[in-house]
Amino acid sequence: MVTGHRALLCRGCAGNLYAVCTVDHSGGKAVGQWEVDHETPVPCPLSGLLPLTGTAASVHDLPGAEEVLGPPV
Repeated sequence: MVTGHRALLCRGCAGNLYAVCTVDHSGGKAVGQWEVDHETPVPCPLSGLLPLTGTAASVHDLPGAEEVLGPPV
């Protein structure tokens, strides 16, 4: 769970998202393996993009994060 940050919201439905990160410190640079999804199952127009997974330094650096994370537009 991401702590010390604002709650993650889904752009599609404004539902709360969780983010889990496993950090690999080998190689001198900390890089996280992320999984982001709805906290509870909800009807969402972006459900095809979730769970959002990948490797990045920050949850906001994940490919597709700009399409999924943030308040609805």
